[in-house]
Amino acid sequence: MESPPSSAANGFSGSSANLSSAPNFPNNPDGGASRDVVTALTYGLEMVKCGALLVNEEGQVQLANQTAQAILEKKDGIAMSRSNLVAERPSDTRILRRALQDAINHPERGEPQQSPFILERRSAASALVVRVTPGPGLDCWESSGQRTALLKLYDRDPNLVVDERALVSVYGLTRGEAALAAKLVQGKSIEASADELFISPHTARTHLKRIFMKTDTHRQPELVLRILIMAW
Repeated sequence: MESPPSSAANGFSGSSANLSSAPNFPNNPDGGASRDVVTALTYGLEMVKCGALLVNEEGQVQLANQTAQAILEKKDGIAMSRSNLVAERPSDTRILRRALQDAINHPERGEPQQSPFILERRSAASALVVRVTPGPGLDCWESSGQRTALLKLYDRDPNLVVDERALVSVYGLTRGEAALAAKLVQGKSIEASADELFISPHTARTHLKRIFMKTDTHRQPELVLRILIMAW
């Protein structure tokens, strides 16, 4: 059993990391050139359909789009403690920090091995899918001058309509496999999906293995992320 969080970096349930105010993001830096860079980055993040943040190695948010800010303000699964990102569970916070460090310290390797991963939530109907990739440097902040990681938060909508025919066409899934994949993207468990599709959990797991093979994925977060990107 894990010991209780000793600091905000280990989790936020029942600690001071439960924010009473909106996240405190950095102000735009002074200087025309730097302001242009920040404006361009901010515009780019807003063009992303999911929650998108630029985060440094310590888990400090440097820039975030409005979708990401709305997710953080819910404090369900992930939030900000002081200026650092923390997950609901200490184990998830550690995974998040490792992924950020790998993306920042070894950008040549691309997306870290831990990514994508899932953050369970207390109130929402589905978990958050989190993806971490190397981000741009932020030399425009005098106090920063550092590399960042791009953190994407996919807040799955239970009402999201997935084009099952496209899954059949693009990945060669059977209609049964496509129906199961669509249920998983909506945040439903294997058991709940099997129940709604009137198949056994064993059959659902067999479908899932074939879906992994056909979509060239190995874990459920990878599969969900791939289909979400296609659906959006």
